Amino acid sequence: MGTPWWVAPPLLFGAALLQASFFPSLGLLPVRPDLVLQMVVMWALLRGWRQALPWGFVGGLVLDLFSGAPFGTASLALVLVAFCCSIGGFSAFRDNPLLPVVTVFWASVLYGLLFMFLLRTHEVPVPWISMMRQVVVPTAIVNTLLAPLTFWLISRIERRTRSTVAVDW
Repeated sequence: MGTPWWVAPPLLFGAALLQASFFPSLGLLPVRPDLVLQMVVMWALLRGWRQALPWGFVGGLVLDLFSGAPFGTASLALVLVAFCCSIGGFSAFRDNPLLPVVTVFWASVLYGLLFMFLLRTHEVPVPWISMMRQVVVPTAIVNTLLAPLTFWLISRIERRTRSTVAVDW
């Protein structure tokens, strides 16, 4: 049995709302943390691709509603990142909190590259070098700094929703 269907949408909607409205209004940093990406990556690492792909799709749709990018851009990028993050075995990530932090950094870079590529396919001009220097890498660093907190939150949710399988002898 998987996670109840009602767990992901409120979490992802709240994270996207914070990401799209609250953090930019603070004006503390020129870049904002990508909370939805962090949650999707952590879920992919803890639960695998079967449960991470719907999280990536729903989280991307919510981000697409709040952004001015072509609709579906964030969804496709998040689904691809969720799939890439869940390729390996995910039991090692429950024991070592450093591995998800490193994965969040590289997933943030991959998400930024995919997002820029998808924007370019919609004929939106993308200044690749300056976007990498001013947006993608700083966002990856901010995401990496916040990743332990996100890992703690998502691992608690994952433990509470994990189904226990009775061993029948």
